[in-house]
Amino acid sequence: MAEHKQRIVSVLLGVEGGLILLGAVLVGLTGTAIFPFDSFVGTDASVAALVLGAAFVMAFRTPTRTWINLAILYNALTIVFGLVKWGTNFGIRLTLTSTIVSCIFLVCFVVLYPRSGEEMRFSPTA
Repeated sequence: MAEHKQRIVSVLLGVEGGLILLGAVLVGLTGTAIFPFDSFVGTDASVAALVLGAAFVMAFRTPTRTWINLAILYNALTIVFGLVKWGTNFGIRLTLTSTIVSCIFLVCFVVLYPRSGEEMRFSPTA
């Protein structure tokens, strides 16, 4: 059973990483100059999202607890931010899609989180 959980977590990380990459590219290509808060502090949110998405995709081969913890943190923060945006009418386009998708991923990662004694690692030959 633990091997099936590893494979499912691996696929979840890969799929979520791909979705993050797609979102980052879309933000980078269609971003607006009205609120470029990220560039004011010397960062670029779409590049950061590209790195996180790529990291999740690369974690496909070695889904350790660290990657699962990062995915849980990302999804929890996405849900909180989505609910704040929705509740305060912040932004031009309000959509619950990212919140709903993050809820699905969060539930999956929490349910599949390795219990004590379980190690989430694929062998190199798997």
